[in-house]
Amino acid sequence: MLQEALKREGINVIGSAPYVEATMEQARRNISLVMAAAYENGAHVDFHLDYNLDASSEPLIYEVISQARRWNEWTYANGERGRITVGHATRLQLLSQAEWQKLTAAMKDLPITLVGLPQSDLYMQGRGDHEMPLGAPRSTLRVPYLLNKYGIEVAMSVNNVQNAFTPQGSLDPLTLCCLGVALFQTAAPADIEVLARSVTLTSKLALGVGAIQSRLFPVSGDAADFVILHGAHSLQSAVLHPPFDRTTIRAGVVVARRRSSTWLLDDREGA
Repeated sequence: MLQEALKREGINVIGSAPYVEATMEQARRNISLVMAAAYENGAHVDFHLDYNLDASSEPLIYEVISQARRWNEWTYANGERGRITVGHATRLQLLSQAEWQKLTAAMKDLPITLVGLPQSDLYMQGRGDHEMPLGAPRSTLRVPYLLNKYGIEVAMSVNNVQNAFTPQGSLDPLTLCCLGVALFQTAAPADIEVLARSVTLTSKLALGVGAIQSRLFPVSGDAADFVILHGAHSLQSAVLHPPFDRTTIRAGVVVARRRSSTWLLDDREGA
């Protein structure tokens, strides 16, 4: 059925959650089958992986890396290199500096993007620490730190909202930046830019949508794909207090617009 589905017009990605398998061997088999199917059908891959805080659990990302090396020449249907996203990956939070360095070297030159899902990760993970003095840990990928320390660019995204994994939160990616300022304890200008990139350019890279500009703000010659944040006068204000009013432009065409209205009751009128 999976192979059938991948042959349908418009299907360009295959996803799986190997962490739900009963055994590690089944999880590895899951990864192998999905990677082979992606290779055969020219599809991108989206894994939800290593979704735990168990130090005794083997990080399965190394199986993804191994399979990615095996299928190194695999390309997406349009001839571009296929992308692999690894979502959640909370287990990696337990890695030592030496282990992070090893992982960084292992992922080098591979089309893999780690994707933190803070709203889900914080809600689901660390429940065994409920009675500890500080409660549950901050169990989501440390976006600015991982870039600054190891050069790993991490995307942030929103998982399903109003379900058992994420009953709370907004679908607005910019709210993740605002959350990230408190979560990662940084409002430094450089880190604010990293947070903004994580929900824009880095996420676009993870999606495998083609050529990506290096700047957050478009200049002459760039594709006319951007969002105007009305009332935000700087990147800092956009991240620290994301405005409601927005205009979305895709390929030079306005495709969405959101506006708010404000009124105040003047008690003097009834005086």
